[in-house]
Amino acid sequence: MAVYTSINSNDLSEWFKKFNLKGFVDFKGISSGVTNSNYLIIMLDSNYILTIFEHNNIEELPFYVDLMTYLGKKNFLCPRPIENNIGQALDLLKDKPALMVSFLEGKEIADRSFMSCYSVGQYLAKLHLTTNNFHQSNKNTRDLGWMSAMHLKLKEYLSIEDQEIIELEINYHKELNKVELPEGIIHGDLFRDNVLFLNDKVSGFIDFYYACNEKFIYDIAIAMNDWCIDEDRKINKMMYLEFIKGYESERKLTDNEQQYLNIALRLAALRFWLSRLEDFHNMKDGEITSIKDPNHFKDILVDRQRMINYAN
Repeated sequence: MAVYTSINSNDLSEWFKKFNLKGFVDFKGISSGVTNSNYLIIMLDSNYILTIFEHNNIEELPFYVDLMTYLGKKNFLCPRPIENNIGQALDLLKDKPALMVSFLEGKEIADRSFMSCYSVGQYLAKLHLTTNNFHQSNKNTRDLGWMSAMHLKLKEYLSIEDQEIIELEINYHKELNKVELPEGIIHGDLFRDNVLFLNDKVSGFIDFYYACNEKFIYDIAIAMNDWCIDEDRKINKMMYLEFIKGYESERKLTDNEQQYLNIALRLAALRFWLSRLEDFHNMKDGEITSIKDPNHFKDILVDRQRMINYAN
């Protein structure tokens, strides 16, 4: 999340005319993240999150709206898209696609614990199971093909060492066979700032805008690389095991998934290293932005390349 597109009270007044909403109090930009513009909308009776999409056209977005709507109907804790007076959730604001969703109570936790890792693993499994009957699909736009293209695009900015690490890692994954791994809808970005807690319990997953069809174990790896690490970015073995234990309380991993988990951790680290490199070297002119250190995920990748498999 970030703010690249500025809005004012007049813009919001026009926006609210399309909805059956009254009692506007205030709004403020949300600075965390780097992809879209986000605002907290404060009303007398409720709060909302307004997202202005910076890189998508409106035709690319119904999947995410329909997915969150479906999950909400299944009582999965996630933001609920708010429809306007003609039954549409997506519309244009400042000539860009925009969506308003319900505000979830809770907040990101500052200090992870074995219990929080267990809970996130458990709720991630619930997500994978809940979407079994969601019949829409969405391509992973940050797949290995994207990683290869991004590496070529960024090469001129990278040291020889970084170029070699990335190229060797891409070639490593190209040679692997992942066919017999369970797949379905994944969150694709389940970092700590995308999970809310209330009274020590998960109160919601947010930011579904990287959701896509992919291997479930890849989703687990993305989350683990943020949830189950120490300050030195190495895996915390007990957090790792608790995350798996929580996940398997809802859905058992297959033998192939257990064997592939370390590989998935490497692939997830590579994907987010490249994403952060892209953001760093193509810094956007935003009013409120949060650019994160790419070397964080370089360190994670290098560590995962030599890591033992705790899952066995």
